[in-house]
Amino acid sequence: MFTIRNIFFLNALIILLGINVTASYSKGKIYGESKTLSKEYIKYENCRLRKTEINMKDGVKDGYKCIFKRQSKGKDVTVFQPSPVCQKSFKCKSENQ
Repeated sequence: MFTIRNIFFLNALIILLGINVTASYSKGKIYGESKTLSKEYIKYENCRLRKTEINMKDGVKDGYKCIFKRQSKGKDVTVFQPSPVCQKSFKCKSENQ
């Protein structure tokens, strides 16, 4: 004789067997324009501190210049700031894009 408990477990077993939990091996389809494939990514490179200079404006000291050398060959990156303490390196935008 089936009890309510046995019927519940039987129904749960049928539901679990009915759900197919296998990996899908088909390729994904993109309908319309892909947002990630058409997006242009900004490339970055390392810029390392080359030297720190005093910035003079009309004969008066006007802060400091931190001059950074790019990882690839290109123009140096200059950052103006009021403090003489410059960070050692940072990620700057690549010139070759």
